[in-house]
Amino acid sequence: MPVQNFTLNLDDGTYQAALNRAQREGKTLEGLMAEFLLTYTQGMVSGLSTPSTTYTVQPGDSLSKIARQVYGEARYYPLIQQANNIDSAGQIQVGQVLVIPPLAGAGPTPVSPMPQPTAPSMPQPTAPPTPQPAQPQPQPAPPTPQPAPQPQPRFDPCEPIPGVSYKLLTINGSPTDRPAPVHGDLNLALRSYVSTNATAGLISMGGATDESAPQLRGLFADRRTPNFPRVYRVHDWDWGKGPQGGQGAPLTKYEVTLIGMTVKPGEILYVPNANYSIGEGMQVLVLYATPERITLKYTREDNVVDGYTLHLEGICVEPTLQQVYNQMDAAGRRQLLALAAGKPFGRARDTEIKVAIRDKGTFMDPRTGKDWWRG
Repeated sequence: MPVQNFTLNLDDGTYQAALNRAQREGKTLEGLMAEFLLTYTQGMVSGLSTPSTTYTVQPGDSLSKIARQVYGEARYYPLIQQANNIDSAGQIQVGQVLVIPPLAGAGPTPVSPMPQPTAPSMPQPTAPPTPQPAQPQPQPAPPTPQPAPQPQPRFDPCEPIPGVSYKLLTINGSPTDRPAPVHGDLNLALRSYVSTNATAGLISMGGATDESAPQLRGLFADRRTPNFPRVYRVHDWDWGKGPQGGQGAPLTKYEVTLIGMTVKPGEILYVPNANYSIGEGMQVLVLYATPERITLKYTREDNVVDGYTLHLEGICVEPTLQQVYNQMDAAGRRQLLALAAGKPFGRARDTEIKVAIRDKGTFMDPRTGKDWWRG
C-alpha cells in the first residue's frame, strides 16, 4: 500500500496539549498525531465524528458541563477525561487546555460490506448445443448491525449546585495580615494533620455548654450523625518560623482536633446553624476557599481570633462560590462572601470529608456531643 504524507497545522493550544500528552504517555508527537488521525478517519466512516479540537477550562466548568457543550450530552464526559489522562473528573483547573476527542465509537458499529455473489459457471455445450440459463447463486443474509457499548456515565462529584446565589458583606476591621493561601490560620493544608488511634465516635466531656455552638448535623440534608471512619490531630503553627511561620508538632490539648465523616460522593453540604448573626440574615463569612477546602467564620472579622471557625477538607467547593471568593480576595478582601445557615457551599468529593472546629482560635475536639452534636 503506498504511503501518504499529510501536513497538520495546529494552533498553539492544540500543539501544547498534544505535546503534553505525548510526554506523559512516553510517545513522540508524530505518533500521537497518527493516533488522532486514525481515530478521526474511523469516526468519519461511521458518520458520527467531528474533528478533534481543544477547549480552555472556564470558571464554573466541570467535565460533564463541557461534554454537554461540545457533544450535546453530559454523559460523554469520560471521553474527555480519558483523552486528557485525568485521574478524577473533578481535577480540572481554570485555564487548562483540554483535548476534545471526536465521538468515534459512540454509535453503532458500521455494517461490514455484503459479500458479492460469485459468477456462475456455464456448462459445457453438447451437441446439439443448448444454452443453459445461469442459475443465480444464493446471497448470504447481511449481518445484523450490533450497537457498540455506550460509554458508562460516571457522576461528576464537582457538578455545580443548581439555583445557588451568594451575598457579599463588608468585613469588620482590617483584612487579614498576610495572603490567605500562606496564612496558617486560614489554610488548613499548611498545617496538615496526622491520624490517631483515639475513639472514632462521639464522646462525653464535662464543662459548660454554649447553646449557640455550630451543630454539625446541619452539614447534611438529613441532619444525621454520620459514621466517623478516622480521627486526626492538626499540627500547631509556629509563627516564629520564617516570615509566614511554619508547621509545628501535632496539637496536644485535645486528643482529636479533626474528624473524618462518611459521606456519599457528590452529596451536597450546608452551613451548620449556630444561632449567630453577622448581619442581613447571614451567619458565616468565607475566609478561605479552594476547589478542595473551605474555611467558614461565624463572625464578621477576617481572622479566627474571636468566635467559631470551621475548616472542611475533601470537598468540592461550589464553582460559583469559588469564583466570587477569588474575585473578592483579589480585590483586597474588604468584602467577603457571606452565607446563611442551611446554605449549600459545596459537595463531598469522595466518601470522607474532614471537619475541624475552633473557638477563639483554639482547635477543639469535634467529637463532644454536648457541644457540636446536641439533640
